Amino acid sequence: MKSANLPAKAGTFSEETREEPATVETLQRIDYAERFKYSGLALGLSLVVGPMELAAGSALVGIVIARASLPTFRRAMVNIQATGRPTVDLLDTLWILFHTVTGELIAPALAIFLTETGNTLRDLTAMSGQRQMPELVPNRQYWIERNGRRRLVLLRHLAIGDHVLLGAGDLVPADGTVVSGQGLLDQSALSGAAELLPRSSGDKLHATTIVVKGQLVFEIKRMGGDTRAARMAEKLIDKSQQDTRVSNLMEELGNRAVLPAIATGALLFAATGSIHKGLAPLQLDFAQGVGIGAPIPVLASMQRSASNKVLVRGGHALEQLAKVDAVVFDKTGTLTEPGTDIVDVQTANDSVCAQELLYWAASASYYVLHPFSVALVRHVERLAIALDPSDPLDYSDVGIAAMVGGSEVMVGSIHFFEERGVAVDAEYHRMHKGVILDRSIRYVAKDGKLLGAVFYTNPLRPESATTVKTLHGLGISCYLLTGDNSKAANAVAYKLNIKPGNTYAEASARRKAEVVNKLRQRHRAVAYVGDGTNDLPAMAACDVAVSFRNASDLAREAADVVLLDDSLLGLPYGINMSRQAMHLVHQNIVAVTVANVAAVAGGVFIDLSPLLSVMVNNGSTLLAGLNGLRPLRDGQRLDPEIENAMNRDEKGLLGMPWRKRKHSGVVQLLA
Repeated sequence: MKSANLPAKAGTFSEETREEPATVETLQRIDYAERFKYSGLALGLSLVVGPMELAAGSALVGIVIARASLPTFRRAMVNIQATGRPTVDLLDTLWILFHTVTGELIAPALAIFLTETGNTLRDLTAMSGQRQMPELVPNRQYWIERNGRRRLVLLRHLAIGDHVLLGAGDLVPADGTVVSGQGLLDQSALSGAAELLPRSSGDKLHATTIVVKGQLVFEIKRMGGDTRAARMAEKLIDKSQQDTRVSNLMEELGNRAVLPAIATGALLFAATGSIHKGLAPLQLDFAQGVGIGAPIPVLASMQRSASNKVLVRGGHALEQLAKVDAVVFDKTGTLTEPGTDIVDVQTANDSVCAQELLYWAASASYYVLHPFSVALVRHVERLAIALDPSDPLDYSDVGIAAMVGGSEVMVGSIHFFEERGVAVDAEYHRMHKGVILDRSIRYVAKDGKLLGAVFYTNPLRPESATTVKTLHGLGISCYLLTGDNSKAANAVAYKLNIKPGNTYAEASARRKAEVVNKLRQRHRAVAYVGDGTNDLPAMAACDVAVSFRNASDLAREAADVVLLDDSLLGLPYGINMSRQAMHLVHQNIVAVTVANVAAVAGGVFIDLSPLLSVMVNNGSTLLAGLNGLRPLRDGQRLDPEIENAMNRDEKGLLGMPWRKRKHSGVVQLLA
């Protein structure tokens, strides 16, 4: 293999240049003195000067109250100019103005102060969450060659024409062409299948793929929105709204009640001659309380979940997550580990042992960059078996032929062997339990004699079965939707106890989106869990898109929920958390609305004093805000124990009538 001449350590080259990132403090701080300057002064003066009943003192307090209410009045005017409709800010302004003019100074001052206190509590919760927001995108650095010099730069400093040096584990940052070297690349982020492809000089590379083995240099041709992966994401919609729909609805209802409240107040004053009764309907501003009582539990829950490794992006995402009653999983890289795993070795007869078979197979496969070969060599190296690496005489996606120690060794599929005249029992191959268990087979032969077989597969994530079981316990239906073959999908679905009718295989990216859209017609809200660029259409089609921190950049950015610890167990935790948060939201809305209506009714029917009305109305808003902070008291996330990697034993697969297995669920959706 040709070396791409990658630097082993920073500082190896005399002409290298290192570009360091600049750190900028973006978090704002609340200026409490400025925020409470007028509202606090108004309340203080009204408590001290008001009872003296001095004309000059009352005028001074009135001026300060008017200045404190000026931001509310400005908001009311801006909204009227922008929408042509009044909002609850107009009601608040009128209520404060009329009570101040009539000499009721303490009540309007207290109302302004309590409203500002509630707004500050909401802003503090939001800012606290921003400070704890995790950095999702790693500060990736790449060695490049530019203008004859080699330097280490950040991802954002790459440019078209740069020669980027990549080694095992590196993420390809852009589209381009290989200049030199060889490598094996994981394409699963683009294709959705467990696909590893060899790349060498002249071959194309695409952003979001990962170098699994080898070293290479490639020249950047396209970046950013011009890459193939970015073009696949063009139709993604922005689902990052901060507010929940229920709070938006309540605020809209409150705004629609403004004109009726003003009209009712005017009629009451005309009928009774009481200024207090006439002003009572102007307190019908429950939208103001909802604007404080609803966001706080959402923000607090988002903050708490982020600290427990589940990032929820926005109030709308949290609200939809609470409604989820169906979860659709991608297979490769989501329910399964991304790599290939050697799971079994069987010899053809007693003349050769498993260790010897592995020696011949791995020695012949050592220099071949294919998924099975890479996994086989790693497996043998873990077993500390000494090898005799040999260059292949012939190789393809399905097999290898090489001279090892003077003997011709072949490693490949049944078709590879048949083409070269080496007999394999077809009935044995068809009926072997490894095939039924979705364990692909590579046979091994030496000098034309069959030695045995090596079985490999994509292993399940340890937490996959526990996650599915937990979701079932929450009353959530689980679906498997993959671009992989049907046998692989069926085997994984069986092991995880996903119903046959909820399994769909060999789906293209467009097909995945079609299935998700159909499922949304059956369920309240559908979540889709994926990690690759090929999952983007389905992530755009679903109600809640879920991905991992180490997913492809586009998948992670498109996600409404990001599992920061890359564990599926964060999903049921997030759903539980969101349900509890929305319970608090509804609780606060009810409390604020009831208190608001009670204050209005008290002013109309029992002549409740303005001060008591403020304490009931604005006090309930403040209490709702404090109630919304309850999620911050929750402890660390407690995941269910992972007792076994699979809910169902593989033995059951051997008796499954695969050809007769029904697919009445998802398949019928697209009929």
